[in-house]
Amino acid sequence: MSGKPDPGGDEGPDVESPTPAGAALDIAGPGGGRRWVRRSGRDRRSRARLELLEGEDIVVLNDRRIPGSRSSIKYLVVAPAGVFVVDAKSVKGLVHTKRPGPISALGPDELHVGRHDCTPLVGAICYQVDVVRKALRGTQWANEVPVRAMLCLTRAQWGFASPLELGEVWVGWPQMIGPRITSPVIMDTPMVNEISNVLSDHLPGG
Repeated sequence: MSGKPDPGGDEGPDVESPTPAGAALDIAGPGGGRRWVRRSGRDRRSRARLELLEGEDIVVLNDRRIPGSRSSIKYLVVAPAGVFVVDAKSVKGLVHTKRPGPISALGPDELHVGRHDCTPLVGAICYQVDVVRKALRGTQWANEVPVRAMLCLTRAQWGFASPLELGEVWVGWPQMIGPRITSPVIMDTPMVNEISNVLSDHLPGG
């Protein structure tokens, strides 16, 4: 289907970013325009960063350390529509949800891709959102700027499905990110820059 990743075979979740040095993550902007997020290949282990082309009003912070943890936030995007914690996984298979348990007492929705239960990915990115909200706590923007979670399945098969939401986590494919981070506009460029500076100070790069 146009604009969706190519269907593929079944494969376990890839814990690394699916965009290696020199590769690009295609982000479609409003009206079909394209923005390209590219990982620099100079030193991908310690100095990897994302360059967002044609997007002066968007700041991407790459590989931000979580205080007190060895984990990091892969992509932290500050954009006109808010702050977005973005993770990308190259899991293969058909995307679907399940609610375990008997019909009279169904459990919460689980995210599955092919044979794989990817629900833990949803929990992990929710934790990262809490970290970012904590970083903004005490600032003048704490109650003004939404912090949202986006899980990008770059190689999954969607069939006729649309992007979905599990709790507060949006799950979709890369080409659908652009419209969500740019609309509705709640921040101008100076505000985007100020907030990105605050987050960069509180969540230093890895």
